[in-house]
Amino acid sequence: MAVDCIQYRVASNKIFGFLQEKGITKPELRLIIFWARHPHAKLSLYTIVSALDTAKFNLRGTISSLVIKSILIEQRNNNDLITYSLSNDWDTQEFIGELSQMDWNQLKILEHQLEGGAIPYCP
Repeated sequence: MAVDCIQYRVASNKIFGFLQEKGITKPELRLIIFWARHPHAKLSLYTIVSALDTAKFNLRGTISSLVIKSILIEQRNNNDLITYSLSNDWDTQEFIGELSQMDWNQLKILEHQLEGGAIPYCP
């Protein structure tokens, strides 16, 4: 059981390092977790707002920040509809792949670490 904990910490450190390098905030992580569940989706702001049941104002800045950080790609169609999708960048795709395999508890630990909390003890 201790080996599993050590292996998780190594994986978590790799993911955590990526998050720190990109300067990812907790709201951005939550949006990335949503995208990890829909890695090939191209979604409009309205669709994301509806799916997450949140205000457009709350997401607009977070999405813009993830576009600047090259996690999301912004695309505009002929009708000026803006859609967002995950970046095809290899590092981002690898990160999303690992993130999508984490369970709820691991994601909560990662959020806690991102806020500056200590890593919980694994028995």
